[in-house]
Amino acid sequence: MYLKLKKGKLQEIISLAIKRAGSIRKLVLKVNIPRSTIFENYQEKHFINEKNLNKILQYLEIKLDKKDILKRFPDNWKQIIGGKKCVETKKANGTYEKQLKQCQQKGGKIYLKKWHSKMKKQDSEKYHILQYERFKKISNYKFETKNKEKVRNKLEKEVADILKTMNIKYRYEPLIKIGGKYFFPDFLINDKIIIECTAWRGFDKAIKLKSKIKSLETKYRVYVVIPKTLKRYYVTLNNWLVLGTEELINIKFL
Repeated sequence: MYLKLKKGKLQEIISLAIKRAGSIRKLVLKVNIPRSTIFENYQEKHFINEKNLNKILQYLEIKLDKKDILKRFPDNWKQIIGGKKCVETKKANGTYEKQLKQCQQKGGKIYLKKWHSKMKKQDSEKYHILQYERFKKISNYKFETKNKEKVRNKLEKEVADILKTMNIKYRYEPLIKIGGKYFFPDFLINDKIIIECTAWRGFDKAIKLKSKIKSLETKYRVYVVIPKTLKRYYVTLNNWLVLGTEELINIKFL
């Protein structure tokens, strides 16, 4: 706590203390307060720390009249004043709103990070469903199947329509859990067979799919449908590949 005293009062108290001690140097030893602090208090440049004031009053064996105290300030009053001045400066030069927005965004990111961590631990299944629903909203599901459901791309629509024609019931992108991991495969049939569809032109997709299949095939039979023209990218998945929707018709799903 810091105290603002009536003008001249602090100088009067410091003068009495110096006179009693014999010098500022001797007063420093008596009250254990730095010389610079005593000198600044004598000049009344700053408010005095209440602890330091009590040391001097105890040394003088006197008490301060409450009427001599004009105002009390918290220990961090310098930071508060500095912060206010900083805000005023930033408002004047036009940077305040920008930095405030950055702080809000940073705070939002921290909150979201904590929320994700908390949800994963408390209700992992609900968390993954929420994330999936959010993903679906921002993704472009513009193709409609014969079952009147929205799918991501033309290949998925073709697979869905063929399954419909073959009277095979399926679930599109259901949530499944295997060994503590959650997946949303493209198609699930009879809770036994999974069909993944991809028309991605590149080798990296095959690598990711192979890792995913290792988990899926511990519980399901897995097929990966790709356009015939992309076979060279997916050679590593030969054991699961279905080249084009025409081959899909020859698979026994029951």
